[in-house]
Amino acid sequence: MFKACKNCQQNFEITTDDLKFYDKISPVFNGKKYQIPAPTFCPSCRQQRRMAIRNERNLYHRKCDMTGKQIISMYHSSCPFPVYSQDEWYSDKWDGLNSGQEYNFDKSFFEQFKEVRDKTPHQSLISYKNENCSFCNVVGTSRNCYLIFGSINCEDCFYGSPYNCKNCIDSLVLRNSELCYECIDSDKLYSCSNCQNCANSFNLRFCYEVTNSNNCLACVGLNQKEFCILNKQYSKNEYEKIINQTNFSDHLIIKEMDRQLNELKLKIPHKYYVGLNNENFSGNYIFNSKNTFFTFNAEKCEDVKFMSQMLEIKDSMDSDFGENGEMQYECSGFYHSSFNSFCYLCWDGINNLFYCSNCTQNTNNCFGCVGLKHKNYCILNKQYTKEKYEILVPKIIEQMQKPIPLAPFIKGGQKSPLDKGDLGDSFPEFGEFFPSSISTFGYNESIAQEYFHLTKDQAIAKKFKWKDEDLSSQHQGPEYKIQENIQDVKDDISNAILRCEITGKLYKIIPQELNFYRQMNLPVPKKCPDQRHQERLALRNPRKLWDRNCMKCGEKIKTTYAPSRPEITCCDNCYSKEVY
Repeated sequence: MFKACKNCQQNFEITTDDLKFYDKISPVFNGKKYQIPAPTFCPSCRQQRRMAIRNERNLYHRKCDMTGKQIISMYHSSCPFPVYSQDEWYSDKWDGLNSGQEYNFDKSFFEQFKEVRDKTPHQSLISYKNENCSFCNVVGTSRNCYLIFGSINCEDCFYGSPYNCKNCIDSLVLRNSELCYECIDSDKLYSCSNCQNCANSFNLRFCYEVTNSNNCLACVGLNQKEFCILNKQYSKNEYEKIINQTNFSDHLIIKEMDRQLNELKLKIPHKYYVGLNNENFSGNYIFNSKNTFFTFNAEKCEDVKFMSQMLEIKDSMDSDFGENGEMQYECSGFYHSSFNSFCYLCWDGINNLFYCSNCTQNTNNCFGCVGLKHKNYCILNKQYTKEKYEILVPKIIEQMQKPIPLAPFIKGGQKSPLDKGDLGDSFPEFGEFFPSSISTFGYNESIAQEYFHLTKDQAIAKKFKWKDEDLSSQHQGPEYKIQENIQDVKDDISNAILRCEITGKLYKIIPQELNFYRQMNLPVPKKCPDQRHQERLALRNPRKLWDRNCMKCGEKIKTTYAPSRPEITCCDNCYSKEVY
């Protein structure tokens, strides 16, 4: 069946299999199933709403509300709830049950959830078993890293989102690699720079869709090749002579290499998606997966739909940023979890949670809770027996199934922050993810801005918050001129405040970063980390699928290459004939 999205008014399809999943994930209490309804938002608007609640890259100086010490946090000091440093948040000095309250059937659930949320301490950063990674967020088991986000098992990495990497700078979903610079959606690279969609290779520069190859420059769509420049074969001596004569630390040389690579991309066929070893799927960047639909950046997944950034997930829909889980619905940010719905930032052995956030360490069977550890059978952070929990939760769900007007909750002369919002004046709460008004972040702070870009006026019109940039501490000192060639750059650049040539934002070059540029013969960037990140994102195809035909054989394909794009797009078989 088709429905009109309540948010954007576009029609979207709900299949029979979708309805079976909603039935499968619906909770059962005392022998009665409480049916999760079909969504009212289309898949894109559902994802945008989930992403608007997640901030990865915007960090602030503030004080720990327990100790008063200065810390780095993803939460600005203006956030309504207490924020604790990592050590204090994981300590036994406080208990999330202290924020608990009785459920009030005269109020909406979302309003009461916000009341508990605003009383409960939050951890300053999502950080797990890291060493010397104070400026990193959503990072685990890493050491000596700086401004990396959404990463795990990394060492000496700066700026980006590496995974199982060492000595890598400016990456975007780079995996299992070492000594790499400006590499995007690539795997198992060594000593490579400015590469995208490459794998199992070393000593590549400015390459695109190159696999199992070594010592190549400005090549596209090669496999098992060596000593190639612009897809032309050279001898080892010829290749090394050209490489040695080229100054890759010169910004003008880099611009020219980019230009030549982009021209070559239009001449070489491209597979309609990036991925390997999949069965029955649609999306992009999918590996070793089965029955995986409308999904992006997934590995070892099965029976999932409308997902992004997933590893080893089964039987789930409409979720993002997850690892090792099953039976997840409308969740954002989870790890080692099962049977959870409408949750964000809940991880580490959590099960059977509904409408929870920031719960961890084997917290199970909770409803509407925030910041709990090692807890069971809680509602709004209040402890219940199993028997009372299973009596009260159905009553709350029944209330949430009825259309509840959010207006006019008035407090202190001010309208509730939940007044209206992206769900409208009146709506059944059960089956909907948290409304945009719940998010503590401005839309431009959230990861939603990366995939669903809005201007300030557009965001406010859609009921999202907006965080205006604080310019009060802008540097007023003399401008530092960056030398064009790395050989001419002096050590004092690490003490300088630099200004981005595109955005005007301030940034620094840390000493470890400078050593890397010298080792790899790379230029010092003239753009701030955020601008470099935005430019890497822009090199990707959009997370959208078009129905097209292979430009070689005519076979039907679903691809991220829009029909208006100039690239030669082909099916798997035709691509294999061209490349392999």
